[in-house]
Amino acid sequence: MDKRIRKNEICIIGLPRCDYVFSSTRSCFIAYGFEDSPLEMNILKAILESKDIECVEAGGKLAPAQSAFCAKICSKIITSQFCIVLLNNREEKEIEIPNANVNMEYGLMLAFNKYVIPFQRKEQKLPFNVAGLDTIKYTNNDFKRLAEEAIEDAIEKTKQETPLDAGIDQVLDTFLLLKKTTFASIEDVGERQIFELGRKFGFYLLNDFSGFTYTFLGNFTNLRAETSLWRIRLLNELWNERIKSVPDRIKLGVASKEMIPLLVEVLSKMQIWVIVNSKIEKEKINNELISNPVNFHYEIFTSEEVRNEVEKYL
Repeated sequence: MDKRIRKNEICIIGLPRCDYVFSSTRSCFIAYGFEDSPLEMNILKAILESKDIECVEAGGKLAPAQSAFCAKICSKIITSQFCIVLLNNREEKEIEIPNANVNMEYGLMLAFNKYVIPFQRKEQKLPFNVAGLDTIKYTNNDFKRLAEEAIEDAIEKTKQETPLDAGIDQVLDTFLLLKKTTFASIEDVGERQIFELGRKFGFYLLNDFSGFTYTFLGNFTNLRAETSLWRIRLLNELWNERIKSVPDRIKLGVASKEMIPLLVEVLSKMQIWVIVNSKIEKEKINNELISNPVNFHYEIFTSEEVRNEVEKYL
């Protein structure tokens, strides 16, 4: 598998541009016949969710005012970490009929050189054009075990060796401008000190257009939800400890009394924004922060939400 970060430069259906990044989301696209594999889908969704992998299926996506093929299928296959295809045939009068849509999506996965896990019921036969490809044959009794083993192997083999650039890119820069926020200038001594607090945990420092509200931005699209949450909590803990230490710093002559109201004001307006890959990760972090809050105002975005918000401006 080619693990280098790359964009799909040319749209295969002739739209003006594509630019979706291969394997850029922690997701798995599943091609299947909606009426043929309900039990298998329930099992796969549970396995993927337990591993913080978002399950993506064409039938589960809405694409108002967009090309349905692009928004619901092609782009999701491109950006998925890996794919699964259920090659189960529909049976009519003892004749097996392959699902045309599933096989079309399977062909697209192969054309994009995606890592694909193909499954088919043991008693059925593969169409001649894919009969030569390795396929996991299963029964109701062993499907869960085989799926867990195959998915675990897929996750390990499709890890990005080089994480996506967490710096300033065109999409992120445009997103921040829409939020009326820019990267803070760290030439100012005070801003540089705040920046250094967040930098230890992978956060950038932002400043709104008024210049009075600071935000720590964590672009954590290459991290698990647990790791992102851990960094948020550590930043919160460090900030609290620094606030508590102000009186001691004043006694030691390191800080002045004038700092106290300034720090209180900064803390009251401070925010954390975190960008993650999937809705599953977003929900997990939000749920954890609701049950055990931090002092900062916070907002979690998925990479898809960021892209969708700025798409019309690029």
